[in-house]
Amino acid sequence: MKTKAVAAGVLGAAVLTLSGCASTFTNSYLVGERYFKADANTSPVIILGVDDWDTLERRVLITPGPHVVRVQAPGVPGAPNMTASLKLDVQPCMQYYIVAWRQTPLMAEFEPRVDYAAPMSGCTADRKS
Repeated sequence: MKTKAVAAGVLGAAVLTLSGCASTFTNSYLVGERYFKADANTSPVIILGVDDWDTLERRVLITPGPHVVRVQAPGVPGAPNMTASLKLDVQPCMQYYIVAWRQTPLMAEFEPRVDYAAPMSGCTADRKS
């Protein structure tokens, strides 16, 4: 009986904590995938890091503000894997799809670009125009 009361109390505290977080969430996500799949000159990327921290995630939680995003594109035959950086002013409550853009699909050099930026549902932070 006592363990049920403790479990109910812990569950209630968790619900209150999570509901408070949901109302103040203003972070955004960086996604290393293509949004528009038809462009043959783009490919997904691996996000290597943001500013001074490293990651290998395909979807990275990030705070709003200016950031430098380091990415790696898939290699092409006969060339080493290339990396590049993208300066990005991250707005609150957005999801940014980042891709590697090449002049031709067989070029090793690429330019990291935002393929698409979409507002996140359920997030109501004020965005810059």
